[in-house]
Amino acid sequence: MVDSIATIALETLRDLLIEEAKFLLSVGGEVEEVRRQLNIMHCFLKDADRRQDRYNSQTSESMSVGDNSSRLVDDTDRSRRTYGHEVEKYFVGMKEDIKHLESILTTDDKSNGVISICGMGGLGKTTLATKIYNGEAVQRCFKYRAWVCVSQQFQPKTIFQRLLKQLLQNESEEQDEDTLVRKLYQVQRDRKCLLVLDDVWEVDHWNCLRRAFPIGEVDSKVLLTTRNQNIASRGYVHNLKCLDEDEGWELLQKIAFPNNYSQEIPTTEIKLLEEYGRKIVKKCGYLPLPISVVGGTLRHEKASIEWKNVCRNLDSYLQHGRGMICSEDKGRGESLRDVAERYLFELANRCMVEVEIDELPLYNRFKSCRLHDMIRDLCLSKGKKEGFLEVIDKKMGGEESENDKGVNQILDLSYNVLPYNLKPCVLYLACFKEDEEIDIEKLYLLWMAEGMICSEDKGRGESLRDVAERYLFELANRCMVEVEIDELPVYNRFKSCRLHDMIRDLCLSKGKKEGFLEVIDKKMGGEESSICKTNRLAIHMEGVDNDLSYRIGENKNIRSFLFLKIGWRDTLWYNYIMFGIFKSLKVLVLEGYTFENRKLPKGIEKLKLLKLLSLENSRVEELPSSICKLPCLQTLNVKDTDRLPNCIYKMRRLRHLLLGYLSKSVGGEKLKLEGLNELEMITGFNTLVDITHLLKLPKLRVLERRIYDEKSLSMIVDHILNHQEQFRDVRLEIVMNLNMDSEDGSTLLKRLVMCHSLHYLSIENWLVRKLPTYEVQVYQNVIELKLGDSGIEEDPMLTLGKLPMLRSLELNFDAYVGREMVCEATGFPQLRALLLYRLRNLVEWRVEKGAMPNLSSLIIEGCSKLKMIPDGLEFINTLKTLSITMPKEFVKRVRVVDGEEGEDYHKIKHIPDISIYTD
Repeated sequence: MVDSIATIALETLRDLLIEEAKFLLSVGGEVEEVRRQLNIMHCFLKDADRRQDRYNSQTSESMSVGDNSSRLVDDTDRSRRTYGHEVEKYFVGMKEDIKHLESILTTDDKSNGVISICGMGGLGKTTLATKIYNGEAVQRCFKYRAWVCVSQQFQPKTIFQRLLKQLLQNESEEQDEDTLVRKLYQVQRDRKCLLVLDDVWEVDHWNCLRRAFPIGEVDSKVLLTTRNQNIASRGYVHNLKCLDEDEGWELLQKIAFPNNYSQEIPTTEIKLLEEYGRKIVKKCGYLPLPISVVGGTLRHEKASIEWKNVCRNLDSYLQHGRGMICSEDKGRGESLRDVAERYLFELANRCMVEVEIDELPLYNRFKSCRLHDMIRDLCLSKGKKEGFLEVIDKKMGGEESENDKGVNQILDLSYNVLPYNLKPCVLYLACFKEDEEIDIEKLYLLWMAEGMICSEDKGRGESLRDVAERYLFELANRCMVEVEIDELPVYNRFKSCRLHDMIRDLCLSKGKKEGFLEVIDKKMGGEESSICKTNRLAIHMEGVDNDLSYRIGENKNIRSFLFLKIGWRDTLWYNYIMFGIFKSLKVLVLEGYTFENRKLPKGIEKLKLLKLLSLENSRVEELPSSICKLPCLQTLNVKDTDRLPNCIYKMRRLRHLLLGYLSKSVGGEKLKLEGLNELEMITGFNTLVDITHLLKLPKLRVLERRIYDEKSLSMIVDHILNHQEQFRDVRLEIVMNLNMDSEDGSTLLKRLVMCHSLHYLSIENWLVRKLPTYEVQVYQNVIELKLGDSGIEEDPMLTLGKLPMLRSLELNFDAYVGREMVCEATGFPQLRALLLYRLRNLVEWRVEKGAMPNLSSLIIEGCSKLKMIPDGLEFINTLKTLSITMPKEFVKRVRVVDGEEGEDYHKIKHIPDISIYTD
């Protein structure tokens, strides 16, 4: 990972030498010399990164040099002018566990009101709970379900809020804890609920939470996952067992050789791979997490010698920890154990350790050893300060088990063998909260602003964002990160990502030790001991005391501030922080806060190196014009800022501009963007931006815009069609009163849906009457489509059913005014979600067998003349949720009243989650 510091410094130098050469005539020679030295260091560090045990001290010193060199560059620059989370997993075993637990959960037995899945870290407790939570049997039994991660960051009020919000969608957030407890208790009495509490650590935590659950009184149930047997003893306990050898070997193969890749390997090699693979599985303790991580390290590796090396390294790592016994100290015929004994003898001679000597030594020179309590206190203090060792007393929360220790050592080894460019990327993920579903676009922008994405890795026609996506793909392949894959990727390969809690703990430990990252959560009682040394600081809190504010101010060399407020808004405590003193700051994230007087903190305009500024979910009345003095700014997120200065065009390095649909410019004039030749993304704006400037941006790839007039729409469509290769993701929301009966209007609509990069399209108040006929070059990549008040007279399903990528379709407010609608047998091959809202003329809807084979969500509301639910829904086995808000006669046909099924109930009874309301 140390090598990445040189890489980041080199990226900074590249900016200076190439893009800012005109400012550096007086210091160019000095900067070039630093660049040359860093290049030499870069080569050394790449080699040292592979030989960490031998070069640990040297790389530590070089890390400091790399940081100082990077700061020298920055000084030079200043002289010339800042879930239940469901992911795709390789699931092996646990079939009997699932069957057994589903049976207990779905049986009406009040004595099993609390079910605990208990086991050590990395065993797959959360995976098993997720599988059960999303299973059809449980979804059918429990209409109301909620999932929350408890973890070590115990915040009971937040837990109650999150559970209630999932059970009652419109639940108010501003309530005290006792009120939340009463409401949560009552909703479980009124409704049959399943609540999952994932990762409960302490008995005291469970005792605090259980008052909100009417255990044993009703049919609602609570499912826990925990490592603590004392917690598990409170109800029915399911002790999860390790995989057996065959299951472990199956899991390792699935990850190392996806898509039956192993079939290409000769039989002789396969036998060797299996021999070493089964040894690896055994050394991983038959635990899914370490097996998965090691499998990721071996992905696509066909040579048995490499498997043998990994197997041997695991031996060494587990037996000798971090390599404290140096093999170079071995004498002739000596083993590492002999060297270890000599080390202990030397410590005893220096009176650092008290030993009991064996008077007649045959094999052991010593019988035992001990530390004096004062020396032990010294060691504990030093070990903790240097990030070397931390001891947790059982009274403080429980000791790490031997199994946990082994898992952590394997994870540590898997981190160490990562390519040098991926190490800072995975460490950076720890700045997000435990079990947080991380937004992919936000992550990419942060990585790029930090200089972690190397421009030398760009292929032809690629952007840094493309490289960032490849980095994440590689981390996912190595099982270091869990990703939610987009099944039909058009622009994004992934939807979101998250870290397993044990990998996050590893990243936090390494980040803190190396001065790379520190995370503070007031609720955790986070320590501030290394705030003055860290390069990056992430803070999750609802309030921090003044003392901490002053401590932060002492670290004037900090590179990144991430104030990530997740939860309710709070007034930011920036009054005690003068942002202008942080001259090296490159990333500043102030998300989810209410600023005093809704004004931006002072001093931000002085951050001349700032590359990313995000104010998302933080209401700012007006962005000061001084922000435009930030010469290095690449990303500006002001989605929730009311008014913007008309000087953004001065920020020539700007690449990503995220605006709000309701934002206005100061003075009311059009926002100028002319000259922003590096701009790649602009999202969330309406008539604010001068359309002629927008069409002159040579690198624009991502465009999201709300359009109110025909002229603007025509100009944008023409521009996109003339630059098809330039655009990657276009999202348009069209809101205008326009009659498309004319030939010009019909032609404009057809040209619009011919844009290959058009992925999202919403049309309101546009009288379409007839959709353009489907052709291969039309509607090619439309993923989401919303039509409202369109007055379409011909059945739109015949055309829309042919769209190859359509996943979400909404027909609102007489989008279709005909009486009949048919979904053909081959129609809508990829559709996941369908909404029919107030189609007031619709009388009959037919769904042929084979239509919508992937549909999972259906909403029918306010279609007052629709007679009945279509017969074809009975054949859609993928349908998970159905919501119906219709007139009394329609509802009567699909309801079950006093055990008597309505005449259409058989068409929908296979759907797990059904909500029926009378309109």
